[in-house]
Order: sequence, then C-alpha cells, then structure tokens
Amino acid sequence: MVCCKEKDPAKAAVWHALNYYAFEDASFLAERLYLENKGCETLYLLATCYYRQDRVSEAYDLLKGTHSSIPKCRLLFAQCCLRLNKLYEGEQTLIGISSDNTLNSIENNITTEFQELSGICLKVLATIYRRCHRLEHAVFFYRCSLKRNPYLWTSYANLCTAGEKDNPDEYFKATNCPSFVNSTSSPSALNEITNDMNVVIASDKTYTSYTPKGSFTAQALAHSTPISSTPATNNANNQNANAPCTPEVIRESQHYVDIETDAVVATPPLAGGVLLGTSGGGALTEGAVVVSAAHRAVSLRKQVSCSGVGGGGHGGGKRNTAPYPTASSFRSVPTHLYNGDPFSTSKVRRSSRLMSNGRNTKSKENDRKAGNKSQRTGPSIISEAFKKSAKDKSSLGKRNPSIIINSIMSLFAHFGHAYQALCQYECRKALQLFNKLPKNHYSSSWVLLQCARAFYEMTEYTQAARLYQSVHQGETSRCSNLAYYSTCLWYTQREIELSALAQEMLEANKNSPETWCAVGNCFSLQKEHETAIKFFERSVLVDPQFAYGYTLLGHEYSYIDELDDAMNCYRHAVRIDPRHYNAWYGIGQIYFRQEKHELALCHFRKAQSINHSNAAIMAHIAVVLNAMKRHKEALKILTKALEYHPKHPLCKFHKASTLFCLEKCDKALEELDDLESITPTESLIYFLKGKIHRKMGNAHLAMMHFSWAMDLDPQGSNNHIKEAIDKHYQSDDVGPEAT
Repeated sequence: MVCCKEKDPAKAAVWHALNYYAFEDASFLAERLYLENKGCETLYLLATCYYRQDRVSEAYDLLKGTHSSIPKCRLLFAQCCLRLNKLYEGEQTLIGISSDNTLNSIENNITTEFQELSGICLKVLATIYRRCHRLEHAVFFYRCSLKRNPYLWTSYANLCTAGEKDNPDEYFKATNCPSFVNSTSSPSALNEITNDMNVVIASDKTYTSYTPKGSFTAQALAHSTPISSTPATNNANNQNANAPCTPEVIRESQHYVDIETDAVVATPPLAGGVLLGTSGGGALTEGAVVVSAAHRAVSLRKQVSCSGVGGGGHGGGKRNTAPYPTASSFRSVPTHLYNGDPFSTSKVRRSSRLMSNGRNTKSKENDRKAGNKSQRTGPSIISEAFKKSAKDKSSLGKRNPSIIINSIMSLFAHFGHAYQALCQYECRKALQLFNKLPKNHYSSSWVLLQCARAFYEMTEYTQAARLYQSVHQGETSRCSNLAYYSTCLWYTQREIELSALAQEMLEANKNSPETWCAVGNCFSLQKEHETAIKFFERSVLVDPQFAYGYTLLGHEYSYIDELDDAMNCYRHAVRIDPRHYNAWYGIGQIYFRQEKHELALCHFRKAQSINHSNAAIMAHIAVVLNAMKRHKEALKILTKALEYHPKHPLCKFHKASTLFCLEKCDKALEELDDLESITPTESLIYFLKGKIHRKMGNAHLAMMHFSWAMDLDPQGSNNHIKEAIDKHYQSDDVGPEAT
C-alpha cells in the first residue's frame, strides 16, 4: 500500500482509490488530471493506474518516449518491458546511454540516478539479464540489489536457483536496510506487525529447534497411517481421532527430519492419517475421500474438453515446433526398469512396481522407531535485547524498531540457509533447517511447499503428497507449485485423487500452467498420451517460461517414440533453466535409446553434476556403462548410489545385474534376496534370479524362478520371460548377456 502525503487533494484521491482497490475510479480520475496537466507526476500516476489494472500494454504506450524525465517513470517503463518481453528496451531504459558499460559502472549509475529505488531497479535489471540468458550479469545485479535492499527476498532466491552458494548472513543485515524503512514507519506500526512473531535469532550462527504447543509424541507417531492406506482401525487409541479437520489442525501434523539421526519422520494427522475428506462427525475417513474424489472425477473430461485458455483454444495435434522461449524435475527422474535385459535399448516401461521406494511393513516399523527419537526440543531463541524491550507490553511505542529489523533479518537469513540447501539438493539438511523454524512460520504454505519439494526430490512421494495435500486443503485456490503434487500422485498411481486435484485446479485457475500440467498428468496416468500432450502443450502456451511443462511434454513425446519432438522440448527446458536436471536426463535417455552411448553418458553426468545425490540418475549412468561393457565403473557408481539410498530398488536391481555380468553370482543373489524383501511382487527380480541359477547350473531353481516371474506377469508384458524359458530347453550354455 502506498503511503503518501499528497498536498494536491485530487492526486491524494487517486492514491486513496489505488490503495483501496478502486482501480477503475482511480484510472478515470487520473486520466482527467493528466489531460488537465500533462506533467511527469500525472503521467506516472496514470501509468501506475494502468499497470495495477493489468493494462500493461497501455501503460507501455503511455510511457514510451516520455519516461526518461524522472526515475520512477523509467522504473515503471522497465517493468512494462519485462512483462511484455521487450527485454532489450527495458535494459536500455535502466542503464541509459553511456560509453562505459562495465558492470560496476552500471551499478554506480543506477545507484546515483535512482537512489532509494536502486535496489528494485537492480533486481529488475538482473531479471532482464536472466531472461536473456546472461547469467553472469544477472547474478552480479541480484547481489547488488540485495546489498541495497535486503528485503528483496526473491533476489536471493534467484541466486540460489542459479546454483550460487552465497552466504545469506552477508546480505540479511539490519545495517544494509534502506533508510526509507526507518524513516517512513513508526515504531508502533512495526511493533504491531511483529508483536506475535517468534523469530529465530542465532547469536553465533547456531540454530536451535522449536517445540510447538501440542507437538506429537512418539506414542502419537506409533499410530500414524499412510495417506494411501485403508481406513484406520486404531482410531480408538488416538486421542485426537475425533478432532475437527481444519487447515490449522492439518498443518500441525507434518513431516520433519530427526536432527541427530537424519531419519525422515511423518508426524500423523490428528484424525487418524487420512488427509482427504471428512466424515459427518468431523473425523477423516477414506470412504469420504473415494466418494468425493470420484464425484469430482466424473466431469473432469467434460470440463477440460470444452475449456479454453485466456479465450483461445488448446494446442492440439502433434507438436512439431515448441514456442521459443522453463525443480525442477520431471516426474523426478523416472526410476523404471527396462523391459527384458536391464542393458537393452528396447522401449522402456515408465511405471514399474520396482520404481517405487518399496516402503513395506518393515520399513514402516523402522520409521516408527526413528520417530520415537525424533521430537522438536528446546525453545526458539529470542535475543536478550528483544526480550528486554518486550517486557512492558503496554508501551509498544517505546520498543526500538532496529531490534525488530534485526529479528526480521535473522529470520530471513535462516530461510536463506534452508532454501539454499534445497536448491543444492541437500534435502535432508533443508528439512532440518525448516524444522527449526518457529511454529507459526513452519506451518505457513511457503515452508510446507518447500518441505514437500524436499521429500519429492528424495523420491518420498507419499510424504510429499501429504504436505502438498495439507496446503491444498488450506488454500484450495492455490495452483502454484502444485504441478509437483500431481506428479507425486502420478507416481503413486492414485488416479482418483489426481483426477479430483485436476478438477479443483481447473475450477480455481485455468490460466495457470500448473493447472494444465495436473490435467496432463491425469490423462497420462490413464495411458491417454495423445490427450496428455495437448494439455502439456497448453501449459507452455500459458507460460512459455515454464520449464517443467516442457519437460513433462518431452516425456509424453518420448513415450510415444516421437523422439525429435521430445528432444526439442527438453532443449527448450534447459535453455530456460540450465539447472533443470530432469531435462538433461531426458536428453540422455533419448541418446541412450538411439544407442549413442557417449552422448547419453555425457548428459547423464551433466544431470548428476546438478543433483549429485540422485540415486536414479546414478542408476542410469550405470546402465549406460554396462552397455559400454564398463562393468567395474558401473558397479562403483551403483555402490556410491546405495550409500545415499541404501534401499533404493532400482540401484539394487542394477547392481545385481552388474554383478551377474561380472560373474559374481553369489553376491548377485544376495542383492536380489535383499531386493525381494523390499519389492516382493516384481517379476523382473525372479526373472534375473532364474538367469543366475541357470548360469550356475541349477536347472530346477531356474525353472522355479521363471515360473514365479510368469505368475507375477500373466499379461505377458514381459515376453522375454517366456523366451528365456524356451531357450533353457534349447541350450544349457547361455552367457550373461543372453535373453
């Protein structure tokens, strides 16, 4: 809200209308003033009215050629250029015409000309350079904007997403805050804003965790129920089983990571573990989920078939050329197995039981044991000076504003450390830091979405879906960041929930690219890939800078063997976001299918350099190395992957396959026995066991495992199993690469 002290009553009336959202009245009055006196101030006032009404083109036309007289008009014109993708014109507006165009010279000129607006101007200029893919310039000016105005959080967030590792403590300091904060805000106003804010202040950069009221104990954890499970039968043991389902209640039951043991713990929801739907008595039941979700799913196809985007039709048909211009991460990296031999180049099966994390009963018990040790301990730290100033609550006006600013900056620094860890894909560290936030900040939508993203990157899709769902239930109109929620549901094969989510997002906002990604994922899960492609195309038409939409579109093209179109989409994604590791992976996957192993390995390694701890990427690097007969290197990288994720099923399967190729049959059988306890219904495990026993000369054991594999795959999707059995009778001397 603009707080100005206009002497002109007419201008004051315009600002009053703008501040209280009467935009049409403000525009009408501003037009009259501008026509009466065509000066810089009335020009800026009218252009501001147009911009706030989202009439950006009109504001651009009004300011073009007449904006150079005062700095705030230049800034507004640059904002219009950025919105209209006129990047060169926006750059020239901010930097001006100068013979010295070095970065330091541009910074000094902007600081001199724009003064208190310099922080925002530098941020706009950095965004222009980022859109132009001049990343070195963008990083420099984002840093400059933070030094001028540390309240510009998105500047630091953009530094993190660019892969930079700047220390947030260097930027978020009260001494860096611009003077307009202290000069225009009264102490009482600042105290009212932060009266109830519990911030984390670290005296020596050491963060201490916070214990919210009513936090869950180990006993409560023992009664947790996964979101996709059947209706709980132990609600009688849960004291909160009949608690009402409100957004506040849901957000108190979240996931966190044990700081000492690194164990990921899912705190149970108060109503017994199911976060979807409510029964008549207020307790959550799965029956309500199925009925409600199924009801919403009925009209999804009808609604998406007749809905448009901004008045235009969808991009139907094949996509031969993608719009030129963006986790990040396409359905994370798909952890499927290859049909037949794990080293074959035949068409892959995207959804496989083996791609899941195999969280069986034993792993759940381990989680509960870890949960017994994991509780938030210790109060949040508040500076002694802040405590001293807060003792007399009746004299808020006497509280020193600088102390409050220090508290806010310390909170920003804590957010900076956590967000940087997430952008570096150090997900457990990020969860630990978010877990140390005060309860009121930890339960905010932004923090919960970041925690959900961390679980997503760790391939803990059920955990991530819990958090995404709690945010969606609290804010049903929110669409941002929910594309990953739809991908979690895609991975966990929850068709009804995904259909309901797509329906709700369509009702909330049809102009969001994430909405159309959710719809596309819904049809992709139903194996209607041509329809899914149309909706993924619509997502990138809505926002040509949405890299994730291009990546999902590339996956669908890849599935139907349109490799040229898929490659085009992946390249658009990495052009928009060079750190979009899933698009690099997609390019590598295409090269692998074309048997261009060196190029595939190069792109897989590029993806690994961005997300160094992703076990699925390492598994696919091992697949390529095995195809190149470099089995020892493959075994080494698979061993490293299992250090990050000891129970990762794909890595364990490929490690067993690699050991088999190295003729270490006993060790291969040990790996497969361990994998069988994780995913006991995967036919490929028994198929590989049969091959190993046949190699060892155990004909009866080989036939037994081949039979079990066929029993688990009666539809014949793995035809190589029957072929292997037939070959068993044709030859008793078959090498590891057979079948």
